[in-house]
Amino acid sequence: MQTKILSLLLVSAFLISCKSVQKTTATSFSENDKLVMAVAWYQHSAEMTALYYQGFNIAQQRLDEAIIKNTLGKSLAVVVDIDETMLDNSPFETAVINSRDNLSGWYNWTKEARAEALPGALEFAKYAQMKNVEIFYITNRDDNERSVTLKNLLNEGFPYATEDHLLTRSDLAYSTGNTSSKTGRRAKVSENHEIILLIGDNLNDFSEIFEDRSSNNGKAAVADNREQFGQKFIVLPNPMYGAWEKPLYNYQDNLNDEEKLKLMKSKLVK
Repeated sequence: MQTKILSLLLVSAFLISCKSVQKTTATSFSENDKLVMAVAWYQHSAEMTALYYQGFNIAQQRLDEAIIKNTLGKSLAVVVDIDETMLDNSPFETAVINSRDNLSGWYNWTKEARAEALPGALEFAKYAQMKNVEIFYITNRDDNERSVTLKNLLNEGFPYATEDHLLTRSDLAYSTGNTSSKTGRRAKVSENHEIILLIGDNLNDFSEIFEDRSSNNGKAAVADNREQFGQKFIVLPNPMYGAWEKPLYNYQDNLNDEEKLKLMKSKLVK
């Protein structure tokens, strides 16, 4: 009888131990877990699709208006970002959630050149080409990604997917000190073209005035330039990543996942 009781006690202790381990595992947090809702929305919501169509519909209207106003026959151009603007990289974000591998995983992803065109992006680009308005792709992808990026754009049928219409991050001849800034590269396009539209998922895709977000997350600059949105600036949705995150972490790059979560929660409006 004593042996039977002892055995039951041991089994009970084991089950309690397992339950404790399961609970700890279930409540553990990784920074990339916050991506789950964002990626799910981006990949599956009809609202995401509608917002892209809306953005490119407005862009087409503004393009037509600019052509009518171009009585001097200037060379017109539209500047677009690539990632989450023309091409959908959300499958990479899924891989990040599952593997926790960011940088090397990104390069492996772009080498596959299989990111798909986002809703309305290809149709707009082809429309611009038909109207003799050039598309320039200004991206913060690295120089070593140029060939695979052009391949991906060509695979999806994008016009102007050529060396002279792709400006990557390390185009230092037009850098203004911050190699991730697009100011110098926009200036390069402006040398021979009038930029009539800028399309992107990040405010930095439009102007250097949005690069400083240290005060109120940069919202003052947005308010000061409100008339440009829907006119020259077309913003597309991206809840997965972006410059908007850095102010939430007080621009600290060395924080662990728990510290980032704590800071993010502290910034939520109550």
